[in-house]
Amino acid sequence: MSADLSCPTCGSEFDLVTAFAHECDQQALARLVAVSFPIGTRVLQYVALHQPAKQRLTAAKKIKLLLQLLPDLEREAIHHKGRDWVVPLKLWADAIEQLLARRDNDRIDLPLKGHGYLYAVLAGMASDHEAATESKREEDLRNAGRQHSSATPTSVGDLLQNPAPRPQLAPAQPAGMSPTVRAMRAALEKKQGV
Repeated sequence: MSADLSCPTCGSEFDLVTAFAHECDQQALARLVAVSFPIGTRVLQYVALHQPAKQRLTAAKKIKLLLQLLPDLEREAIHHKGRDWVVPLKLWADAIEQLLARRDNDRIDLPLKGHGYLYAVLAGMASDHEAATESKREEDLRNAGRQHSSATPTSVGDLLQNPAPRPQLAPAQPAGMSPTVRAMRAALEKKQGV
C-alpha cells in the first residue's frame, strides 16, 4: 500500500484509510474547530496540562478530555457547584490563558486530573462578568429618562443659550374673601360707624 499523506510534525507516512480510521476522534476535532476556532489552540494547550511529566498523553486521552469540554464550549455555559454559569468563548480563552500563565509561573500542580480547576476559574470569571453586566444594566435604567448624565460635564454657556422651556401656568384667579377677613372688616366698619 502506498503512502498518501505524511505527518507535518514527525514526517511519518500513512495512507487515507488510516486517516479516516478513527471517526469519533475526527468528529471531536471537527466539533472543536467549529465551536472554538479562535481558541482551539488554547484548548489543546489546556489539554496538554493533563500530561504526566514522564509520559506522553495518548490521542485517546486527549480526545476523551476534548469530548468532556465540547458540550460546554458549544453551549457557552458550564455547570459548577450546583449552578449554571454563562461563559462566552472570550471567558474560556481568558481562563485558559490564566491557567497557562500559572503553569509558566509554577503556581499550578501538574498534571491536572480533570476539569475542576478550569471550571472554578470559569465560574469566578462568569460571576464577575455577570456582576458587571448587571451593574451596567442598572446604571442604564437609572439614566434612562435623563437628557443629561452627571457623568459628562455641561457648560453654563450651553444652558444659557438653550434654556429649558418654562412650564405654562394658568393665570391666577382671585380668591374670594375669607370669613375671618369679612368678620374683621365688619368689625372695623362698625367702629367707624359706617
